[in-house]
Amino acid sequence: MKVFGLLQATILSSLTFALVQGANAQSSASAPQGAEEQPVGLQDIVVTARRTEESLQTTPLAVTALGDAAIERAQVVSVQDVQRVAPSVVISTGSASTSGFAFVSIRGQGNLQPLIANDPAVATYIDGVYIARPSQGLTDLHDLQRLEVLRGPQGTLFGRNTTGGAINILSKDPVDRLEGSLKGEVGSYAYKDVETVLNVPLADGLAARFVYDFHDRNGYGENDRLRRDVGDQKSHFARGKLKYEGNGFDITLSGDYNKITDKGQLAQTAGYNPLLFAGPLAAFAPALAGAIHTSDNWYTTYGGGLIRPTTNPVFATLPADIQARYSRLPFDKLVAYGFAGVINIDLGGHSLKSISAYRYSDSDGLIDLDGSPAPVLSVYGGAHSESYSQELQLSGNVTESLSYILGGYASRETGYEYSRSQIFGGLIRNSFGDAKNTTKGLYAQLYYNLTDTLRAVGGFRYTWDGREVVLHNQQVLGLAPNAPVAGTPFGVNCNLANPDQTPTATQCNQTQSKNFSYPAWNLGLDWQATDDIFVYVATRGAAKAGGFNIRAGSLPAFSPEKVKDVEGGIKASWLDNRLRTNVALFHTWKSNAQVIVNAVAPGVGVTQYTQNNGDTRVWGAEFEVVAAPWAGMEISGNLSLLDGKYKAGSISEVQRITSATALAGCAAAPPASAGGTPRYDCTVDLSGRPITQLPKKQFSIGATQTIPMATGDLILHVAYAYVGKQHFNPVVAADQQTAAVKAAYAQENALGETAGYGLLNGRIAFQLKDPQIELYVYGRNLTAKKYLSRRFSDLYQTGGLGVAVDYAGDPRVVGIGMRYRFGGS
Repeated sequence: MKVFGLLQATILSSLTFALVQGANAQSSASAPQGAEEQPVGLQDIVVTARRTEESLQTTPLAVTALGDAAIERAQVVSVQDVQRVAPSVVISTGSASTSGFAFVSIRGQGNLQPLIANDPAVATYIDGVYIARPSQGLTDLHDLQRLEVLRGPQGTLFGRNTTGGAINILSKDPVDRLEGSLKGEVGSYAYKDVETVLNVPLADGLAARFVYDFHDRNGYGENDRLRRDVGDQKSHFARGKLKYEGNGFDITLSGDYNKITDKGQLAQTAGYNPLLFAGPLAAFAPALAGAIHTSDNWYTTYGGGLIRPTTNPVFATLPADIQARYSRLPFDKLVAYGFAGVINIDLGGHSLKSISAYRYSDSDGLIDLDGSPAPVLSVYGGAHSESYSQELQLSGNVTESLSYILGGYASRETGYEYSRSQIFGGLIRNSFGDAKNTTKGLYAQLYYNLTDTLRAVGGFRYTWDGREVVLHNQQVLGLAPNAPVAGTPFGVNCNLANPDQTPTATQCNQTQSKNFSYPAWNLGLDWQATDDIFVYVATRGAAKAGGFNIRAGSLPAFSPEKVKDVEGGIKASWLDNRLRTNVALFHTWKSNAQVIVNAVAPGVGVTQYTQNNGDTRVWGAEFEVVAAPWAGMEISGNLSLLDGKYKAGSISEVQRITSATALAGCAAAPPASAGGTPRYDCTVDLSGRPITQLPKKQFSIGATQTIPMATGDLILHVAYAYVGKQHFNPVVAADQQTAAVKAAYAQENALGETAGYGLLNGRIAFQLKDPQIELYVYGRNLTAKKYLSRRFSDLYQTGGLGVAVDYAGDPRVVGIGMRYRFGGS
């Protein structure tokens, strides 16, 4: 531990001193004997953001790209780290299900409930294969060729329609030489990591590449109630690729596997509503008050998981295996794997590509959501998904001025999702649904050179989506569907408003299906104004598929949300390619937005679900700068300035209020009990609430100094990334609510936002030339910033939880490592 304590102090001072001294060393006339002179200037980056290889500086859309060296020094080891290197991208973690969920938002286009029957707004692709479920979103990243972040609607070139953008992950292909590497790391919280890469030529034109990584880390938090750590992680990752290059064609087969486990999420009590925890629930209040999240107990949780409701007579009648689940402690497990085959055929002036893929994911977890000793809510949740997809793409040149890309995509995903929740120490409810999602799409994009420097782009796509769910929701897990249970729509355990048939001892089904179809388009002009200045303007439209609410199963399907935008940008190189400045300005309109609302659902009561409600506008500016002021130095930075709002009157919700006197502007609702106090449904305009996951300011800046020496290179890197305040689940109180309820709403908004925060990371490495050994030290969150990754607030609603929850971000970690490389060009 003393070693890591010294590392924490030395990394910051060493980076600061070495970066300054590095500049002086580059200008010194007495360079070490044998050191190679480094070129001054920036290397060109080739991207495939438009499904063809082209320079980043002549790609007419906002895209951030990192090569393998930049990925390594920026310490991008999971998708969550992308937030630090690309503007307008925020990625939140922490959910009421499993820890592996990645809630990605780009330019304010996100989805906080991307369940099995509801797609994410930002697509993730690995080697061209769409990753359907965000439960696979935080899988490990190793041996990458490039990472690309595309901002804005993507509908005319990629396999799936997305309204927010895409994260395009490209792993390294096999090459025709023997090469590989072996890496080992140790660090804070007993962290250890071993990674091996091996590339082997097998025959003429045939080569294979294998990657395996194992890492293990103790928890950085503590569960005070269970007396064990939390926030730990153990991961196994493997990938294999086989590539054959023949005469005019190539075939790449790949497979990957990832298993990640931990002892539960670090969820903490941010606050609670004293109005709810009174009367019958008053005994919970002291436990909640004692568990409030503060700076002093920042990495401590007090949740214990499920409790055994032995005083409930029904509990004794449940099967033994169901009773045993009440003793399960918090945990998380994710298993994700897949296989893909990519074929490229050169047709002489035209190219044909086929991408065939299978993806599998299975995630399970148990979380004490409120993070307190009080049994407010524990959730045993998970999801299972299997998908098959096929994409065909034809591209080429029709004339010297006209080129094209056209293709077709089809996928079929089946799976299920469940949420087994214990509320206030009662019996476990079982929300469970099977799902089948199908997608078909045809797309085409044309490029026409109007002059030698002016080009027009036009693209169109049409998509057909099918969504089907079969619900099996039950009031009590373990009872027969037809067992008598009060408070359900038909008085039996099967808790469905419109079942397919009368519930039996084995049947509890409600089938819902819906088909959607919609277009997408892309129109633009780009102009190579000079050799170093590229200008573009474009308008795009896309849609996100509709879907169902599995938990609020009596509701109809929600329809696709539609997004269109206008974007203009300038990409420029200056000072003999020592400086690059890329600027993008955009304005986005979203209609029929899929939003989370709190309202009264038929047959369910007060709940939270997704529906089409609201039109939004988001606008902003993005800046990216890369500079090489002297040999060996590279400085990079980005900045995004964003804002947005709902169209007045376009988004609303219904709040049910109990009142002895009539409430003006509200509709009468049935009382809670016969002869009880009247209730009223009041419609509330929500257009004044902020847009979720939309920080108004976000920036990062980093510097890398490479100092050549006689035996190798000293590489020093430091980076700082800041993301502004974000809102999660904002609420608006009806004018008819009481002063006390309005105060609870105000508290909920305060506890439903995360403060802005900045993280400082650094890395110092020495690369020997012979043998090819790299020794390095690294640090993340070097200033030990205490920050929140996400918040969830549910204080106010009738029948709600009455608590707000914090998810703390990672603490400071430092470590040392060594990588040995062999072979290579």
